[in-house]
Amino acid sequence: MKEKDNITNLFERLQNDFDIEIPHMGHQNRFLAKIQQQQAGAKKEASKPVVLFTWWKQMAAACVILVSLGILIGINLNTSAEETNVTLSPEVQKSQVYFASLLEKEIAKVKAAENEDTKEIIQDALIQLERLEKDYNNLKKQLVERGEDKRILHAMVINFQLRIDLVESVLTQIDELKLFKNEQTII
Repeated sequence: MKEKDNITNLFERLQNDFDIEIPHMGHQNRFLAKIQQQQAGAKKEASKPVVLFTWWKQMAAACVILVSLGILIGINLNTSAEETNVTLSPEVQKSQVYFASLLEKEIAKVKAAENEDTKEIIQDALIQLERLEKDYNNLKKQLVERGEDKRILHAMVINFQLRIDLVESVLTQIDELKLFKNEQTII
C-alpha cells in the first residue's frame, strides 16, 4: 500500500509535466520510413566485409615483427659486461662505482710500493684480485640473468669487501716489511 501511495503521489506531482501534444499527421509513417532506411543501410554494411588489412599491410606487419625480433636477438647476443650495467638499478651502480674507485686507489698504493722486497707479495695479491674480479663478473652475469636477487647483491658486496681487505692486508704487510728492514739497518 505504501508503494501505491508513492506512485500515486509521483503521478500527481508530475501531472502538468507530461508531454500530451499530438504529433502531426504522417508522423508514424515518417518514423517507420526512417527505421527502414537505417535497417537497409545496416544490411548493406553487414553484407560488405570490412577489410582492415590488405595483403600488403599484412606483409609489412610481418616484416616489422621479424626485423624487431632480429634486432632484439642481436642485442641479447652482443651484450658484454659493460653493457649489463645499464640494466642494474641506480643503487647497485652507485655502490659499484664507489667500491671500484676505492679499490683502484688502494691498488695504486700497492703498485707504488712495489720494489724487490715486496714484488712477490704484490704479484700474489694481484693474482688473487684477478680471481676475485672473475668471480665478480660471474655474479654480475647472474644478476642480469636472474634479476636483482638480494643474495647475489650481497655476494657482490662481499666480493668487493674481500678485495679491499686483501689490498689493505698487503699494504699492512708492506709497512711491516719496511719497518723490519729499517730495524735491520739500524742494528
